Amino acid sequence: MTSGATLVGFDEVIRNLEARLSDAKVRRSANRALKGAANETLEDFKGALEVFKDTGETIASATVGNVTGAFEGVPMVKLGFGAGSRWRLEHLNEFGYAKKSNPRGFGVIRRFSEANREKFKYRLATKLKGEGLG
Repeated sequence: MTSGATLVGFDEVIRNLEARLSDAKVRRSANRALKGAANETLEDFKGALEVFKDTGETIASATVGNVTGAFEGVPMVKLGFGAGSRWRLEHLNEFGYAKKSNPRGFGVIRRFSEANREKFKYRLATKLKGEGLG
């Protein structure tokens, strides 16, 4: 799952920092900042998933992935569901299905992503400043 948020100018900031610092140090710091911002957002994400609170499995399986793509270009981290089959159920609830076109929780993840786009950018900028990159 991706948020669809686009960080404009992030590549340029990273290139400028890499020119002043070593590539490895900048990459490690940016990865720590990205992971930290995602972990803060995870708590809000679990709050948005309260609509699915029958057994609590969906909320418990929400997790933050590892930072990927750092060597290919722009690093990213995914917020989603861990091991198990909960992601399949949430996919059905997110987009609807033939039997129920608007199930309970329809579009919750999309609305969460859209509502928290700017908040995530702010958290990431704060974490980058904390790492000495801002």
